[in-house]
Formats: sequence, C-alpha cells, structure tokens
Amino acid sequence: METLHKQLDVSVFSYKPDFSDKSKIMYNISITFENQSWIITKRYSEFDDLQKQLKVCFKNQLPELPKKTYTSFLFSKTHDDIEQRRIGLDKFMKLLTSKQEILSSNQLKEFLKLEEHAKTLVVNQPQIVHEFCGFLHGVRDFNLCIGQGILFVVNSDYSIFNRLDAYLTNMKGPWEKEDGQQAVMPVGCIECWIQQQDGLYTRQWAKMYNSQAICCFWDPSSFVLLVGLDSGSINYLEVPYSQGFKKCETDAEIQQHSSKVTGLYYDNERCLIHSVSKDKRYKIRNAVKSILIYDNEISPYELTDLVVSKSRRKSFISDKNGFIYMFDINEDKVAQLNFINTNIRLLRSLKLDSSQNLLMAVGQETGEIVMVDIGTIKCEKQLRWIGQINTKVKGYKFCWSQKRKELFVGTSDGTVQFWDYDTKQLIFVMKAHDSEITQMQWIEEDQHLLTSSRDKEIKTWLLPLHWRNQQVK
Repeated sequence: METLHKQLDVSVFSYKPDFSDKSKIMYNISITFENQSWIITKRYSEFDDLQKQLKVCFKNQLPELPKKTYTSFLFSKTHDDIEQRRIGLDKFMKLLTSKQEILSSNQLKEFLKLEEHAKTLVVNQPQIVHEFCGFLHGVRDFNLCIGQGILFVVNSDYSIFNRLDAYLTNMKGPWEKEDGQQAVMPVGCIECWIQQQDGLYTRQWAKMYNSQAICCFWDPSSFVLLVGLDSGSINYLEVPYSQGFKKCETDAEIQQHSSKVTGLYYDNERCLIHSVSKDKRYKIRNAVKSILIYDNEISPYELTDLVVSKSRRKSFISDKNGFIYMFDINEDKVAQLNFINTNIRLLRSLKLDSSQNLLMAVGQETGEIVMVDIGTIKCEKQLRWIGQINTKVKGYKFCWSQKRKELFVGTSDGTVQFWDYDTKQLIFVMKAHDSEITQMQWIEEDQHLLTSSRDKEIKTWLLPLHWRNQQVK
C-alpha cells in the first residue's frame, strides 16, 4: 500500500496581488492526489498560522518557514524578493507533506482542503466523552476497572524543585524524637475514585507518600493494590469489595528495591509480588510469608517494565539498553529462558497479546514500536523479531487493539498517533493533552481509549467504528 505522502504532490507555483488588498500577495498552490487536482490560494499569514497550529503537536519536527523580512513593506520589494519567498514557501510545503505523521493531522488536511477534494481521506475523528480532573499532582499511572466501577490514579509532583524541598522537609534529623509528628510534605499519591449511581466518578480516598509514586497494579480478584515508589518501596494495599472500596483493610510498606520501582505484577493464586526496578533487579516476594523467593540482577542496565502471562506462566522484562528477557515462573524456582536484543534504547510499555503470540514495546527516544514473536504456549523457547513501526516521535506509552488491529501511541507532545498494524500506515494524529502522555488504557468492549498526562487530567475518547466512511471507495 503506497503511503499518503507518496500519492500527493503539492506545489506553490505562482503568486498574485490580493484583489481585496493590493498591498498583500496571494500564493497559488496546486495539489494533486491520485487522479484529482485542485488549486488553492493562501496569504503568507495563513502559512504562518498553519505552522503555529502544527507546532502545538509537532514542535521541533517542522521545517522552517521563509523569513517574513523577504517582503516587509511590499512596495519597496522587487519581484525577485517575492519570488524568493514563493520558492521558500514551496520548499516548506514539500517538506511538510513529505512527513506522513504531519500529513495525517487535521491542521494540514484542512489547509490543503484534502478531505473536501479527496473523499478517500475523510477521517472520522475520536470524540471525547469524559474528563477526569482535580487530581493532586500530574498523573503518572492509572487503572480503570469498568466491571467494579473503580479507578486508581497514581500521581506525583513533577517539579524537581518542589521534590527537593519536600525531601529536605521530610528528612528526620538524628536529634528528633520518633513521635510521628514530624512535618511531611507529600510528593506522591494514590487516589481511589468510585463510580456513583449517576455514572460519574468521585474521589473516595487518597494516600500520600514522601516519595514519588511511579506505578500501580490492581488485581480485581484478590482486591490487592500495589503501588511502586521512587524510593524502591512497594505499598501493599487490600481494598475489599465488601467495604465498597471505601477504605484499605491492609496497608503495608515493603522495602523491595534500592531505587525506583518500574514494573509490578501480583499473582493472586500464589500471593506473589513480582517487581522490577531501576536497580537492575527482578524480585518475587511471597506476600503472606514476606520472604523473597527470587532476587537476581538480570541485566547490567536499568530495568524499565514488566508484563506477566498468567496462563503461560511466563514473565517478560525490558531494560534501558533494548533487551527483552523471558522467564519461566511456573515453579517456585524461577528460570530465565531467553532474551532478545532489539537495539532500541529505553524500551518501555510492554504489551502482550497471548492469543497472537505477540509481545510489543516502544522505544522512548525514537518512538519505534518493536514486535516480537514469543512462540506458542508451552513452546516459548526463543524470542523472534517480526517487525517494527517507526513513529518518528518520542513515544512513552502505547495501547494495542486486537480487534481493530491498531496501535495507539502517546507522545511527549501530548498527541496520540493511530497506526494500522497490518499496513504499518499512520491513520490519524490527535492532540489529546497539553503535555506528555504518561499512561494509556484501551477498553476493547466500549471502544474507549483513556489517556493521562502531566496536565492533571485523564480523558476518555470514543473511537469511531470505522476511520473512513464505508461507502467511499
């Protein structure tokens, strides 16, 4: 399938005076897509507005617009000056339309009138259906359990200065008594929001931490909530349904690691806490006996994420240097089976589709999504590279829809990219938040995509059943 930018030809081919204002110049742009051609005219100010709109989503990815000094005070400028600007604008448009991710944005499509003249490009946009707001800090992680009507939100103070101030304030001097009255300035928090009869969610309770809260894991069967902290500790909470999730029945802090916890999992059958950390160690703890059954430095690099397949009794771990490790966790004796080097740094956001034997991860620095075949059940002896998608943006989180065969990638600019898995083509780019997207959750049955950000919001988006109208061929 040929990409959109290869099918499109855009040329700023001439200019003329603006009939409504002779002091202004209009630039003629010819556009050809497939077998259709049309011409539009734009002022320089409209090119400038387009660049400003695109900067909201794409920032430093944009080419430079020709300087306005070319035609300042039009009457004093020659045709050669105006021609130089036309050449600059032509180069600007060609560079813009050569980038698939920018060409898939609404701003550029509207500027070129693509959807008006090329019906095959009409995209049905996601619609926002709900916004969660009022969180104490920027959101780092969250977990919405639709069936139980409960939302857990991990948030932290992202300001380095605020955190330093808090750490100094929270530090207890050797001369201070252990009276429990020392000043505490929280920098992390876990919040519990419960769905009410009217369908809306309200905050039921919150627990503060003196360390940044990084990640969480909720097991809906055992009602166990794990919260990983920047200090390396894990907060083990039992939030029973019998109490309407209104309070914690058990609250224990486990000093699991020596630095930031980056991945968590709870095995409710054997009461085991799996965790990985920046300290390069993979640990498994028996929560009932409070003893470690596995503790190993599995990589010379920081560990970045963890995902577990309960049905396969396998765990998968990524590290900062692009390695993915596979472990057999079927017996109490944990065994490393294999690993693969993806050569993509800062792998994060591991996603597992066990039915497709598919494991995916995103490289934070480049936005490359790697796809790995993990083998069929009981035959997971090796990890095999099967492909990748290069999003060309800094990607932190992504979601996978098995039904739609689509990937949704959250970026550092607050945008979401929607990709077709089979064709590896970009479908649409949406501005979702004002700052980087920190977590995403896909709810297949409702076709809802949830996104969170440092901007203290979680948004719910309803995706269209079809991106393009089915009657358009």
